[in-house]
Amino acid sequence: MSKKNMDALLSNIMGEAIERPTDITVAEPTQPDKAPLSSKEKKKDVPSRHFTFICSTELANKVQAIARKEGFTIRALMEYMMRQGIDSYESKHGKIKKIKVKGVSDVM
Repeated sequence: MSKKNMDALLSNIMGEAIERPTDITVAEPTQPDKAPLSSKEKKKDVPSRHFTFICSTELANKVQAIARKEGFTIRALMEYMMRQGIDSYESKHGKIKKIKVKGVSDVM
């Protein structure tokens, strides 16, 4: 499924229409294509962490159904949805700043 179709599919879930650019130009690659990365190599490139949350059974079933129907992993689908939600939030409220972590020795 293309990004355009994925945006349209998720627009109802997000509760708003998603703006799309009207003109997209594709640059020709100048260097030969590299071999595709294995899943282990991809995991090394993007730092990630385990994140668990509880949601309604209805939402969980719908996410699972979309992922199965479209051939996505649930992780990829949820990351995409979360990015869309965060982008929407940042467009309204500005860039999100990272929270500084304090150690116990800093507080006590």
